Amino acid sequence: MLAAIYSRKSKFSEKGESVENQIKLCEEYGNYLGIKEFKIYEDEGFSGGNVERPQFQKMLRDAKNKKFDMLICYRLDRISRNVLDFSQTIEELKKNNIEFISIKEQFDTSTPMGRAMMNIAAVFAQLERETIAERIKDNMLELAKTGRWLGGTAPLGYKSEPMEYSDSNGKAKKMYKLVQVPEEIELVKLIFTLYLDNKKYSSVATHLCKNHYKGKNGGEFSKGTVEQIIGNPVYCIADEHILNYFKKQGSTMCGELNGINGLMTYNKREGGKKDNPVSEWIISVGKHKGIVSSDIWLKCVEINNQNKQKASPRSGTGNKFLLSGLIVCGCCGSGMASWSHLNKKTDLTERYYRCNLKNRAATRCSTKMLNAYKAEDYVISHLKSIDEETFIKNYKAISKDIELKNNIGTEIASLKKHIEENNSIIKGYMRKLAVEEDADIISMMKEDIKALKEDNLTTQYKINKLEATDLTIIISSHEQLEDIIDRLRNFKKFIDFCEDVESKRKLILSVVENIIWHSESEILEVNLIGSGKKLTRGAVQSRNLCFGNSSRWDYYQNTNINTNPLLINFKKNPSK
Repeated sequence: MLAAIYSRKSKFSEKGESVENQIKLCEEYGNYLGIKEFKIYEDEGFSGGNVERPQFQKMLRDAKNKKFDMLICYRLDRISRNVLDFSQTIEELKKNNIEFISIKEQFDTSTPMGRAMMNIAAVFAQLERETIAERIKDNMLELAKTGRWLGGTAPLGYKSEPMEYSDSNGKAKKMYKLVQVPEEIELVKLIFTLYLDNKKYSSVATHLCKNHYKGKNGGEFSKGTVEQIIGNPVYCIADEHILNYFKKQGSTMCGELNGINGLMTYNKREGGKKDNPVSEWIISVGKHKGIVSSDIWLKCVEINNQNKQKASPRSGTGNKFLLSGLIVCGCCGSGMASWSHLNKKTDLTERYYRCNLKNRAATRCSTKMLNAYKAEDYVISHLKSIDEETFIKNYKAISKDIELKNNIGTEIASLKKHIEENNSIIKGYMRKLAVEEDADIISMMKEDIKALKEDNLTTQYKINKLEATDLTIIISSHEQLEDIIDRLRNFKKFIDFCEDVESKRKLILSVVENIIWHSESEILEVNLIGSGKKLTRGAVQSRNLCFGNSSRWDYYQNTNINTNPLLINFKKNPSK
């Protein structure tokens, strides 16, 4: 039996057992159980409140791949100080039939008592989540009554400004509200007008791209961006008409209607990502002025509902395209979307990948469409043909390239930016704490501030490590290379046995970071996981990106696919 040992200690604290002592104690316990072989994972300088620890994440990956049979740790909080995170980790180990032992608390999932303790921990985690959810909902209702802006990026047409008010005791307080931005207001009105005329989000996005209109942060408009604007109640003027609409939807309404101000939506998203049903929304009359009448806003809602009813019940074409979300245009940097067409002359379906920006504004990009059949066949055959020895040789060779300094510098800059963003959020919380009276909200804000500060310490540790460690050690990491090789082997082993597109796509995503289509040179650049070439998938970029000189691996039109396992060279015209 092979046992894994996980140890963790924050280097910012002198308290507690060192990682060396933790490992020694765990090995002694393992020997007592008759275990002689151990796999060690240790994180030093990382808080238990943060699960994004390098060795911890590697341990979880190895658990999924069943590389060990038992996990031993010195104490429960070495895994996590968060009950929910701990429960999820235990569940993951259980799923892979891996026993867990904490030698300090004597939690041993190989025994009935140990399993019972794990179940009790899970029950408390569930109770904690439900209690927090109820408290947040109650707090949201109280906040909604004020109609205040809670922070974040203001929607197009508005900016956030502080305003003073007096509490019940006559004490001066401060909250934030949305204020109209005149030059953006006209653009919002144009978007609503275009949608009423064209009745399609994609048509509105195409018009805006062709006429060089830019979004809030200077980006291009997409179908999704237009949909968010049209469906946002913040623009709708509060009146009796809109009140009745949201009441029928089951939403909770707050505030007094005045036919002037716009609406604020609370509890719209769950965890900041997935949208809650409209019936769970809390709608309030905001402090800001509305832009469009309720008649116009509701007319847009009606058009959207009609479009949904007309939509074909068939699955999206993206489900038939193996490389959807992976291919990026080498000319403008935009994502390349799937497109299919039934050729009536041949009675065959033609499938292509085409640039999103060119699709919306043909004059702004010159990239040719990419033949999907050829591209997909080439990518699969290319990945299957990669020779491990050649790949390892090339992978190690690039670590000596001077360009790696730029990649490390970019990563450090990104981490520093992350700290700046955290500090900005902390400042925002501090401003809110100065005026907030609700004890529960204050408590949650303080917890968030604490978590952000811990994240900053972890990020700074990563920066220090990057700045101090030799570049060749980082890029030529044996563990990283070993992980990529394992993924390639799995790809080759299972790809021919996958019958559905989704299963094949998952295998490709396990080894490929992104693919860039250079239509002029007819080169399909395949960047594997670990290449460090991070690109936004599927988005429309507002600036040109020159990938030809920025790739870590040089490529040429006469590159042999078997000697350079990093690129595919199309010599048989893969474009339309």
